[in-house]
Amino acid sequence: MDETPEERFARGMETLQKVFPLGSGAMPQFRYPAEIESDWGQFSVSTVLGDVWSRPGLELKHRAMIAIAALAALNKPGSLKAYIIAGLKQGLSRNEVCEIIFQMAIYAGFPAAIEAFGHAREAFEQFDLASGPGAKSGATDPGA
Repeated sequence: MDETPEERFARGMETLQKVFPLGSGAMPQFRYPAEIESDWGQFSVSTVLGDVWSRPGLELKHRAMIAIAALAALNKPGSLKAYIIAGLKQGLSRNEVCEIIFQMAIYAGFPAAIEAFGHAREAFEQFDLASGPGAKSGATDPGA
């Protein structure tokens, strides 16, 4: 059964709310030329979130881990911070985020990991600000 573009977009928007909940501070804020903004938004939500992130087989938490690793390796700070916050919202701990970046040092190099750790620190701070008092304790490993 073929899906309509509207159905793909609707599924993408459902996944968007799970990955980047409103008020979480995770929603990536990118600026595009007005000439393509609407089309690009529709395309990216439908494709990234509607087709890929909503697939069965991996939990959103695991997809966030993969995104964090890739974005750290590629040195994409804006997206990296957004997906770190999204990962925290999906149940990743700060220690897990740091371990993902630590692992990337082997494959992407120490400079990539150093940059990513700095962006992770900023994402943790942004997460705390958006979540309010007590947020930090909820995003760390118990007993850590």
